[in-house]
Amino acid sequence: MVILGLILVLIAVAIGAALLLGTQAPEVSGQEVDIRLFDAVTINLNPLTLVIAGMLTMLLLWLGLVMIKAALTRKAKQRRLRKEQEAESKRRLAEQEAAHQQELRERERAIEDQRVSTEIARERAEVAESHDPALGQPTQRISTRGAAPVDDATRPISREGGPVSRDGGPVDDATRPVRRDPRP
Repeated sequence: MVILGLILVLIAVAIGAALLLGTQAPEVSGQEVDIRLFDAVTINLNPLTLVIAGMLTMLLLWLGLVMIKAALTRKAKQRRLRKEQEAESKRRLAEQEAAHQQELRERERAIEDQRVSTEIARERAEVAESHDPALGQPTQRISTRGAAPVDDATRPISREGGPVSRDGGPVDDATRPVRRDPRP
């Protein structure tokens, strides 16, 4: 493309030089050319001035076309870039929406799993209560005030249902079943 442009420039320079040399010939240089504009204005030019005016006109035409092409190219590039940015934005938004939907589904699944496990625990507790023969009997309260030293039979039970030590803290006694008082 660059080579073709150089060839065209060389041809234009050669034609311009031929026109300039041709207008300086003695039989042509003395003549004048009349140019009428809208039948109101008449301009008298010698051939050399006419050739230079033609070259300037062609230069202005070429410069205008180059500027139009540059502007259209720049606008097309901006339009293409804007479309790419919009497509990228839409793709990113779709990915975020998909991730959000996935997160919502996972949360709903976790809530449903928790609800199901709570329901199963409730059902198991009901079954255990219905099969426990000790629950039918009333629970005896044991008073430790002024009593003998604490042994397993007389150890106090906290509100949470676990045994309590002498200083009032919980005791880890996982081997002995704890009976809860049904009264509040």
